[in-house]
Amino acid sequence: MKNSKNFNAYKTIGEVSREVGISSHILRFWEKKFEKLSKVKRQNNHRYYSSEDIKFINEIKKLIYVDGYTIKGAQSFLKNSKSKNVNNDSNKKFYSILIEIRDEIKFIINNN
Repeated sequence: MKNSKNFNAYKTIGEVSREVGISSHILRFWEKKFEKLSKVKRQNNHRYYSSEDIKFINEIKKLIYVDGYTIKGAQSFLKNSKSKNVNNDSNKKFYSILIEIRDEIKFIINNN
């Protein structure tokens, strides 16, 4: 059966479970352990996940099942990688400013 849902549509816990190959009880457990994993509950009290949630679930799955992290280890890794990403963004901004300053200095030197 072909899945006709839009890629960006919210998916039920059963759909996500089949898509990522993780049991639904494990997904419910991960919801408690990883704050970023935010499900949406609707009137019928079913869990729904966004495409961003599914990407995050796959990241957790890789850390635990492929890389061999424990739950605490995966939490720590994700926390540290988040702060590194913020630092990388800041570094890129400063680097581009330095490039602009260098280019202006070169321009001044060459035109005097």
